[in-house]
Amino acid sequence: MRLLTCLLIVLCLTVSSPIAKSQEKISDANLLEELTALEKASWEAAVKGDKEFFRTYLAADSKWFLADGSVVDRDQVLMNLDDFKLNSFKMSETSMLRVSDDAAMIMYRVSYQGTHKNQKEAYADIESSSLYVSRDGKWLEIFYQETPNVGFSHGTAEEAKQMVAKAIALFNKEGVSAFEKISTGKDGLRDRDLYVFAMEVGPEAKVTAYGGSKLVKNPVGTLAMDVKSPDGDPIGKWVQERATEQGAWIDYSYIDPVTSKLEHKLTWIVRNGKHIFGCGIYTPSK
Repeated sequence: MRLLTCLLIVLCLTVSSPIAKSQEKISDANLLEELTALEKASWEAAVKGDKEFFRTYLAADSKWFLADGSVVDRDQVLMNLDDFKLNSFKMSETSMLRVSDDAAMIMYRVSYQGTHKNQKEAYADIESSSLYVSRDGKWLEIFYQETPNVGFSHGTAEEAKQMVAKAIALFNKEGVSAFEKISTGKDGLRDRDLYVFAMEVGPEAKVTAYGGSKLVKNPVGTLAMDVKSPDGDPIGKWVQERATEQGAWIDYSYIDPVTSKLEHKLTWIVRNGKHIFGCGIYTPSK
C-alpha cells in the first residue's frame, strides 16, 4: 500500500509539474509593467548619473544605437555618464513584443533634454526600443536603439554660411585649439544637421576638424585628398580645388547626422589662410 501511495505521488508530481511551470510564467501585461518600470528606472538613473545602476542593469554584451548615430557598448555607456547630464525625460506609448520566455522588447516614445560636454542636446518624440533578456532570473537590457523624429527643420544655406563664419572667427582668435571645439560642436558649432569641418590647404593637407555623423569614420588626421563620400565622390579633392576666400558651394551625398541616412548635401566652403572651413545643408528627396 505504501509503495502504491508513493507511486501515485510521483505520478501526480510528474503530471502537475508542467502546469505549475506554465502558471509561474508571467503574463504579457505584467511583464510589460515590469519592464516599463525598469526602463523608466534607467532614465531616472541617467538623471542621477548613477553608474552602479547601469553596471547591474546592462548585460555585459549590450549595445546602444543612439540618435546621434553613435554605437556604444556597456563600458562606453558607463564612461559617457561622466560627460552626459540628463536633465529631463518623458516616456509615452509603451508597448511590448514578447520574443520568448527569456526575451522581450519594449517600444515607446521618449523626449529628453540634457548636455553632453556642456553642449545642449534635445530630442523630441524619439522612437525607442529596448531588448531585455532574462539571465539567472534577472532581466537585463542587451540592446537599445533610438530612431529620431525626422520632422525637424533642416539647416538653411544662410545658417551654413554663418556657421562657417563663426568657425573662422573662432580659429582666428584661438588658433588650432578651435579644432577641438569644432569637432565637438562647442560654442554653437553644431545645430540639428549643421556642423563644421576643417582641413589644411595643399597636396599633403590633412583634415583638422570634423563635427559630423559618428556613422562615418572620423577623418581627422587623414589626407584631405583621400576624403570621399560613401558613394565615392572625391570630396576632399573638390574642397581643395574649389575653395576660395569669397566662398563656394559644392554638392555630393553624405550621411545626415540626424536621420543617419545618405542624403544629398550642398556645402559652403571658405578658404582662410592655410585652412579651409566648410558647413553643409542636407536636401533630402521627398
